[in-house]
Amino acid sequence: MDKRYRKNYQMSVVENLSAIKQHGASKFQEMQTQKYSCPKCDGVISVHNRKCFQCDHITKLVEKRID
Repeated sequence: MDKRYRKNYQMSVVENLSAIKQHGASKFQEMQTQKYSCPKCDGVISVHNRKCFQCDHITKLVEKRID
């Protein structure tokens, strides 16, 4: 699963768990909120399609790679 997420969505589940262990859940959540905040409305952006859940703005399309 981690390999697929790194490949398709440029994020790592293993790295996220490591960051939680290193910085704590609150700091990790703060970092993720900054990383996945919509520039248009400050809503939350989906890691899967980069679409804001609040205003539907797409920040950057992610191209899935099929191997």
